[in-house]
Amino acid sequence: MQVESATKWRVPPLDLSAVSVLTNEAERRWAHSNGGGGGGGGVTTRETTTDRSQSTKKIQYGADGLPIDPRDWTRANVWTWLINLAQSEGLDISPELAQKFPMNGKALCLMSLDMYLSRVPIGGKMLYRDFRVRLARAMSL
Repeated sequence: MQVESATKWRVPPLDLSAVSVLTNEAERRWAHSNGGGGGGGGVTTRETTTDRSQSTKKIQYGADGLPIDPRDWTRANVWTWLINLAQSEGLDISPELAQKFPMNGKALCLMSLDMYLSRVPIGGKMLYRDFRVRLARAMSL
């Protein structure tokens, strides 16, 4: 019986060329507004058509520019969340941080505290807690 190489199933590198970190609140609102000024206390709603079901789903965006429901996050949204949280909490921001989380929001939902800690020993608990608070808030809406 032949064992397949582990490198065959390697995760492709995360392309961060489309990700930008906006430092100014006005820039965030401008970048994520849907033409209506973005009002509503920093919450913007966009309609998104999913490829699989061709149904329209309304996604609400928070003041930080991320979808309110973390289950709707793309890989780029996850990277933006990581950078913003690392900056606000004073964690070390390095290119390796993105390599440790090459996933979307649904995959983050499946991660346990130990999985966060194995990827980021210093700050993993804070990342886990922030994500779980966001998820609980979204589920209560």
